[in-house]
Amino acid sequence: MGDKAHTHPGAAGRAMAADHPASVRNVVLVGHSGSGKTTLVEALALTAGAVNRAGRVEDGGCVSDYDEIEHRQQRSVQLSLVPVAWDGIKINLLDTPGYADFVGELRAGLRAADAALFVVSASDGVDGSTRMVWEECAAVGMPRAIVITHLEAARADFEEMTRVCAEAFGADDPDAVLPLYLPLHGPEGPDGHAPVTGLVGLLTRKLFDYASGERKESEPGTDELPRMDEARDRLIEGIIAESEDETLMDRYLGGEQVDVETLVKDLERAVARGAFFPVLAAAPAADGARQGIGTVELLDLIVRGFPTPLEHEAPEVTTPDGRSRRPAPCAPDGPLVAEVVKTASDPYVGRVSLVRVFSGTLRPDETVHVSGHGLADRGHEDHDVDERIGALSTPFGKQQRPVTHAVAGDLVSVAKLNRAETGDTLSAKDDPLLMAPWQMPDPLLPLAIQAHSKADEDKLSQGLARLVAEDPTMRLEQNQDTHQVVLWCLGEAHADVALERLRSRYGVQVDV
Repeated sequence: MGDKAHTHPGAAGRAMAADHPASVRNVVLVGHSGSGKTTLVEALALTAGAVNRAGRVEDGGCVSDYDEIEHRQQRSVQLSLVPVAWDGIKINLLDTPGYADFVGELRAGLRAADAALFVVSASDGVDGSTRMVWEECAAVGMPRAIVITHLEAARADFEEMTRVCAEAFGADDPDAVLPLYLPLHGPEGPDGHAPVTGLVGLLTRKLFDYASGERKESEPGTDELPRMDEARDRLIEGIIAESEDETLMDRYLGGEQVDVETLVKDLERAVARGAFFPVLAAAPAADGARQGIGTVELLDLIVRGFPTPLEHEAPEVTTPDGRSRRPAPCAPDGPLVAEVVKTASDPYVGRVSLVRVFSGTLRPDETVHVSGHGLADRGHEDHDVDERIGALSTPFGKQQRPVTHAVAGDLVSVAKLNRAETGDTLSAKDDPLLMAPWQMPDPLLPLAIQAHSKADEDKLSQGLARLVAEDPTMRLEQNQDTHQVVLWCLGEAHADVALERLRSRYGVQVDV
């Protein structure tokens, strides 16, 4: 895996529309705040040719952190989609916030994805909330891989962090959490720190050197072999233990040499079914470089190891009145079943809905049925209405690039679905269907809100309604005793973002 050349000239700026579910990979990035998810997305986009230069979080130049609030806070506060193309496959990278107050955005990303990349900082390790999300993914069988970042930190230790990840994520089977590559270090600097300049491929027994700014392959020196062979033997045994060929382990222990091609295929199958969880390393590209360390290897894993939407279990659906229906197949010609995973307001085009298509094909100017049920306790009344699909586009950070359709398995932005809210189901108008809403935490922080002036009163109710439509982790209520309007949020950071959006996006000044 990862031993072939890749070129992707001229990809920056293009819109991508998949024609079949097999050519899509939907991947959510999970990790605590500051673990490097957004920087990793930027590095992957650069290597895939989706951008001409990598932005930096501290400069506000990253594709997935495009909101002014994110620029000021230098952290993600919302789900963002960055699609890239690699070896003919459209990879939908879903960047999520790591801060606990924005867990609703993470839940939406998990709903839209078919696999997860757990991003772990080499200098910070694994926190409790990341462990909890791992266990949630395990409960539903979502395939996962681990990416260790911040390798440039002076106290970064890849091997030690791999051991930490095996303890945190591989409690039942630590030999199912193993590295595919080891870092290749350059000469020590004046501070005694030897920077990572490339990777050692354990299965291929090749060196992949990124020191020149582009990945170059070579043979390992004799000094690399002892470290490589010890880790390689353990990796081979871990892969064979998860092989669907029950005779392979006996043959291996009996002295048979298993060829690399067989190992790679067994690895890919084990990853795709959520039985093996590879550990990889990644670092952002140096100034002027075209590829970040480990990004080629990671993109290869996503394309060859992560499942297609065809392998995603078909969602359970009912009719709006609760009658069960057969699960919808992931097929472009199947019955339309799609879900709004994010809602945003654009000052020029109005409401924009990010939609995951689970079955069928979405096309502009068609009329669909919009169903929203099960969130009345959060201020979302049950609703069923027919609406016409507006323009379709592929989001790329804040940009919207027009496309002509979206097939089953893909993600797409839909303009001007005025009644659709986050969590709503889209289906054919003559065959309305409903997906149950995903699990969301209860908001615990109440904010009593009133308009700052008479001029703000008319805009307040509309602004609050839009906030709640966008984010179902918020709840709006009218307190019967005090007659105050109360907005419930998940925490202070969540509340700060909500109030800032009322001011900046909807032009409402409020007092709290």
